[in-house]
Amino acid sequence: MRQNLIIILIFTLLSNILHAQFDLSAEWRPRFELNNGQAMVPTDSSQATAYVSQRSRINLSYTTDAYRFYLSVQDVRNWGDDNIAAGTGAFARTGSSGIHQAWLQLNLNSTDILKIGRQEFSYDDQRLLSGRNWNQYGQTYDALLLKLQKSSWFIDIAVSYNNDSDKGNPAGFGLNNFAVDPITRRLRTLNFIYLKKEISQAWYISATALLTGYQKDKISSITYFMGTYGLYSKIRSNGFEAQANLFGQSGKTQQGKQQHAFMTTVEASYRHAGIKAGLGLDILSGHDAANTDPDYQADDHAFDLFYGLRFLRYGLMNQYNIPAHTLNGGLVDLYPQIVFYPHGRHTITIDYHFFSLHQAVANPTDPNTILKGSLGSELDIVWQYAISKELNLHTGFTYYFTNNTFAKVKHIDPAHIGQPYFGWIMLTFKPFIFSSAR
Repeated sequence: MRQNLIIILIFTLLSNILHAQFDLSAEWRPRFELNNGQAMVPTDSSQATAYVSQRSRINLSYTTDAYRFYLSVQDVRNWGDDNIAAGTGAFARTGSSGIHQAWLQLNLNSTDILKIGRQEFSYDDQRLLSGRNWNQYGQTYDALLLKLQKSSWFIDIAVSYNNDSDKGNPAGFGLNNFAVDPITRRLRTLNFIYLKKEISQAWYISATALLTGYQKDKISSITYFMGTYGLYSKIRSNGFEAQANLFGQSGKTQQGKQQHAFMTTVEASYRHAGIKAGLGLDILSGHDAANTDPDYQADDHAFDLFYGLRFLRYGLMNQYNIPAHTLNGGLVDLYPQIVFYPHGRHTITIDYHFFSLHQAVANPTDPNTILKGSLGSELDIVWQYAISKELNLHTGFTYYFTNNTFAKVKHIDPAHIGQPYFGWIMLTFKPFIFSSAR
């Protein structure tokens, strides 16, 4: 405790001398989960798993007129998963701690900045560029980001290039591939241009173009590039809110196939007093297994979300993370929603998802037959309570109503599929510990 006070005192003195601002904040987020089908599918012999995961972060910010430095250190673990343990006690887990964000922002002028280092990307409704906050680790990118602003116009340009840790030593000389890649489909590079125009205080339109690259395989230096491009619009006025996406995708997949895919989404809601009702429709294109055209079958038509948001968009059961989770058949998600605001600190959200395949897929248990149509439905109920400015309670329950097509797509005998459900209770404590500006 005494050492911490000394560190804060030193930063305070430096801040006063250098006319800078030093801020220190934290986040503590334990979450109890009861999982019988979240991000997996149970059988009738499966047992629900109960566990507690926890995120702990310390965030430091150092700001002057010329630049800003930000560092966020985190530890993510499940309670009791220590791998340094003995019969006399459990002590620690290797690999649970790391850098969540570490970047330097150079203020080029009053509106334009250059940001270098590990950082979050979160744009529009986060379908393609997201911080993915439900994941206890979160999603960050090692990248360079240039942000420009001219009146009501905004433009962001980002570039990145990823490699293995051994490329920094002599043994890695001349090797431009991921020599060891235990994580399939890891992006070699993600780059984008984001252009936003504020039409009015209530309405804006944005255009995004991404150039992403996947390495061909572990022993190759070849990178296959894919382009994703489209428009987003959002309007909010007098209780009415609507947003829409329209994106296309072309180039090459990680398997070297030509890509021809699209994503379109639209949702609208209206709030009156303490109730908001809405309706949304998402379509992620898929590959039609029933199409016998050889040219069509030589290409791929399943839209890739890369590192974009899944949870909170395509059902809290998290059944549809990548195209393979629908056998590349794509996804259609029709979701009505109702939100209650009984008091200023309470929010109750009820979503119902009607899922179906966008295109027909081959039955994995009988390739001579085709699967299409409904994938079942899902009910999501979430309650949030702002206990105080710093402390928030977030709890929910979700249940998936399966059908035979869903079971077969998930490689499970329909006669032996279980009933997927998932529940959680999460506390989020985000104290602002210290600021030299106060």
